[in-house]
Amino acid sequence: MYKFAVKNKVYDDKTVAYLLYDEKKKAYRIEVPEGVKSVEAPPIIADFIEKGEKVIGEEWSLRWVKQRVIPPERQNIGQILRENDMEYYDEFPLLLKNQGRSCQDECYLVEVTGHTLTRRAL
Repeated sequence: MYKFAVKNKVYDDKTVAYLLYDEKKKAYRIEVPEGVKSVEAPPIIADFIEKGEKVIGEEWSLRWVKQRVIPPERQNIGQILRENDMEYYDEFPLLLKNQGRSCQDECYLVEVTGHTLTRRAL
């Protein structure tokens, strides 16, 4: 299990959520710490905070991840995969390569589990 802090650069690198990834199940979950305001969080997470929900299930967590990586239907996806030494599309390595960054906000990921990532995961 991997755990990443979702940090927001605009708010002094505040941790606004935790992204958990179970590599065996290929499943994501997002947890929001107490005291985080919706304005501090990236889209989707902010929507759940506004509803008072602090745990985001697999479906919506995966949607959040997919918003932060190159989509599999991208026109030149084969070239992108080759340039990243990937044999097949997997959003997790792509998420790690760009630290979960998106042009829609100033959030990024920092691993907090201390795992040594394998070459396959990178």
